[in-house]
Amino acid sequence: MGNFIQNLDLSAKGIWFPITLGIISLIYIFFMPKRLTWGEIYLTFGTIGYVALIIDMFFMLNYFDVFDLGRKPMQEGIGDLLSYGVIPSCYAVIFLNHLNQEKKWIYVILFTLLSSLSEWMLVQIGYMKLKGWQTWWSIPVFIIVFGFWLPWHLKLIRKEA
Repeated sequence: MGNFIQNLDLSAKGIWFPITLGIISLIYIFFMPKRLTWGEIYLTFGTIGYVALIIDMFFMLNYFDVFDLGRKPMQEGIGDLLSYGVIPSCYAVIFLNHLNQEKKWIYVILFTLLSSLSEWMLVQIGYMKLKGWQTWWSIPVFIIVFGFWLPWHLKLIRKEA
């Protein structure tokens, strides 16, 4: 049991931030007025979590090795899971739930800023250590995800239902 607790990496500097952000985001999803169905939330949460985990943990950490999270670089703890699998999924669900096509680009900018600020805060508090990456490089990725991929994703799952 001690090994399990140690592998959670709860003593990592700044671990409080991804834990707090993950909890707040999950609570918000449960209590927000729903425009999405629970099935759409479930599919979006799972899809975004999977894609974020694959891209961030597999490619960015293993192949490109451009940043580290937590105390031990090659050990994924609870903060890593929250930072890759829960927080991006929550942001995607919240974005799609509130998305209004007439104000789409306002929401894209707002959620790009929110995502960029979250990543920047991870660096500032010391949980994320950059090794050749710049946080502003994520901005075009966030614009593509919020501006194009997530609206397409929602159209796809609503078409298939």
